[in-house]
Amino acid sequence: MQLQVKQLINLTPACDDKTIYHLVLTPPAGETLHYEPGDWLTLSVQNQPEWVEALLQRLRLSGDERVEVRRAGQVSSRVALTEHLEISQLNPAILNKLQRQYQLGDWADRQAMIDYAYGRDILDLLDAFPSLCELGADFLALLSPLAPRYYSIASAQVAVGNEVHLLIRLVAYQNAAVSERMHFGVASFLVSQLQIGEAVEVELKPNPTFKLPANHQTPIIMLGAGTGLAPYIAFMQQRAAQSDSGQNWLFFGETHLACSFLFGDVLQAWQAQGKLRLNTAFSRDQAEKHYVQHEMAQHQAALWDWLQQGAHVYVCGSQDQLAKGVEAAFIALFMQCGEMDEIEARDYWQTLRKARRLQLDIY
Repeated sequence: MQLQVKQLINLTPACDDKTIYHLVLTPPAGETLHYEPGDWLTLSVQNQPEWVEALLQRLRLSGDERVEVRRAGQVSSRVALTEHLEISQLNPAILNKLQRQYQLGDWADRQAMIDYAYGRDILDLLDAFPSLCELGADFLALLSPLAPRYYSIASAQVAVGNEVHLLIRLVAYQNAAVSERMHFGVASFLVSQLQIGEAVEVELKPNPTFKLPANHQTPIIMLGAGTGLAPYIAFMQQRAAQSDSGQNWLFFGETHLACSFLFGDVLQAWQAQGKLRLNTAFSRDQAEKHYVQHEMAQHQAALWDWLQQGAHVYVCGSQDQLAKGVEAAFIALFMQCGEMDEIEARDYWQTLRKARRLQLDIY
């Protein structure tokens, strides 16, 4: 479906280290959206013309060569690179193909390939292995399909009506180990260029494993960092609109209170109204970095008490930067407050997951 851009706001204009957008989309007149808190929106993407042109030049292609693309059939090399093939990320599976088919690279195992691919794109690959340029159009057969990007929805329809809200961080970085060239995320760069009224191709996707408890009295514990806040805005809007009696506790992490306290006024308003217990961890505002898991460690007894009351736990954010630390903090909490050994604590973690009292939306 196509939705139109109603609003695009930079939430972090004073931040030097990041740009996070609040994007609001609406359907054409006469169409109605249907989604639930915790669901996803997928954004269909295209690679930027200048990225495509750089690859065509490196591969010595005109852009008119006919190539076969899965599900699309015969298309030009320019269309393939623009609409169908992933070029802003390097899939580790490509490295496996290079070793097996071309005897290139010396990666010891899959983890080594994952480590090498992180922060690199297809142009970086051609820089590292210039002999691949000789493949010309045949090189395109090595590339992965360009997939839609998933975003957790940051709104509840009972609060916003017939529109959908997203939090999107602009992925923009330099990989000093490779070059000084700027790298961009394909979807977030596209979003950064959107104009009010412009149409984007999206789908609403249900997320059955990240849902509010059926019982409105059940307490919830929400843990997230950065744009991982998105589904919790939806959760709180839903619970506030329904006047749910269940308690809500949010642990939110970001870099700086002054410039990246996302939806800070909204969260503090819910806190002032007694609808939300709020703990924040701004990692760069003191000499030693302070993360969500450190904030959790200061409230072990209360967290354990909430769990004994049947609280559901939600974790949304980066697998490496948030989820691992939160899991370790919970294991430590179970051992300390539940008087478990490590094996018992890890078993309890899995028990919560199987009972769907622990739900993860990590990436």
